[in-house]
Amino acid sequence: MFTVFAGLFGLCIGSFLNVVIWRVPLGKSIVSPPSACPGCGREIEPRDNIPVLSYLLLRGKCRNCSMKISAKYPITELITGVLFALAAMKTGYSLAVINYAVLISLMITVVRTDLEQFIILDEVSIGGTVAGVLLALLPGGTNILASLITAVAGAGLFLLIRLGASSYLKRKNIRTEAPEGFEEEEDEFQGGMGWGDIKLAACIGAFLGPASTVIAFFASFILGAITGLAMIAFGGKKRNSPIPFGPFMALGAVLALFFGSELWHSYITMIW
Repeated sequence: MFTVFAGLFGLCIGSFLNVVIWRVPLGKSIVSPPSACPGCGREIEPRDNIPVLSYLLLRGKCRNCSMKISAKYPITELITGVLFALAAMKTGYSLAVINYAVLISLMITVVRTDLEQFIILDEVSIGGTVAGVLLALLPGGTNILASLITAVAGAGLFLLIRLGASSYLKRKNIRTEAPEGFEEEEDEFQGGMGWGDIKLAACIGAFLGPASTVIAFFASFILGAITGLAMIAFGGKKRNSPIPFGPFMALGAVLALFFGSELWHSYITMIW
């Protein structure tokens, strides 16, 4: 019953995340006005605001103007619900599920905003760092000192990567092309690693602690490298075209959240 409840609650949180992802980057309130169709402007009725189910019943269209609704909204809801249910199965009926739920929600937001707008919200990275440190106080959570140290170390590591990459690119006179629609912000893409990634590293470290953070970062670098090479080889992407790294950090964090302890112990056992 706890797992079922967590999954249903996750669906609702996924619906809320859709609102956050759409409105916060635009500086809009997440409370008011109520959600409305961007096509006809009519407020969405409660019966049409049921996570996933409403999308299926409406066949992906607005009830009033038949404007197509993007599938990314029910997909976000479904993924959040599934991950919440898996978190409940992993932790059992304990306060540890809160830590899982908060980090999962933050990472899903990162994936969407960075892929769609090349943005990692400060509310997610900085606010998430604070939340991770505070949640370390819960019974069974990461030690608060370890949480603080890992947050600082994570941000420091990614800062060093940015400084090193920026120096190398300048020395080789290599400039990264700004994505379409972001030409006026071209200078923001010249560091090799975004400032948002640095702050996100602190957030991940605060939640996961030392061992699992190592797993998360290692997984993110591997996933990013494989995807980048595949996009260049098969997708025709230029070498100097930016690829948002936040989604890979988020995937690595979720992987480490569920399997970090097992992977770390397996690694230590293999070494010894």
